[in-house]
Amino acid sequence: MSTECRSLPVRDYLDMGVAMSALQYTRTPRPAYRVLFRLRMQNAGRGSVRLLGRKWTLRDRSGNTRIIEAEQLFNQQPVLTPGSVFSFSGCHSFDTTPTGIEVRFFGTDQRNEAFITPALKLSVNGK
Repeated sequence: MSTECRSLPVRDYLDMGVAMSALQYTRTPRPAYRVLFRLRMQNAGRGSVRLLGRKWTLRDRSGNTRIIEAEQLFNQQPVLTPGSVFSFSGCHSFDTTPTGIEVRFFGTDQRNEAFITPALKLSVNGK
């Protein structure tokens, strides 16, 4: 049995953009922050890609880092042909003031070779 661990190659098939639409402070049983965002990606490559999952890295002012990995994108594994667009909105909650969000997507290209996207970063300037 092999214990070899290989990293996925980083491929920039997608033009990606993320924008924070709101930073909300709620007075629930404990203070909480919600970052609402809109993410858009367009296949800028010459072949189709299938998105299989995502990895979020969430950071807050206390120095905490949370990693969230998930299969699929909203119960989908979208196939993006050259030029096509996939977009979605969402939110992440924090116990303390958020400072940054990073997302990467896992997928396969038209040769069925696995890849991961470069990190897409959203700076959050909570108050």
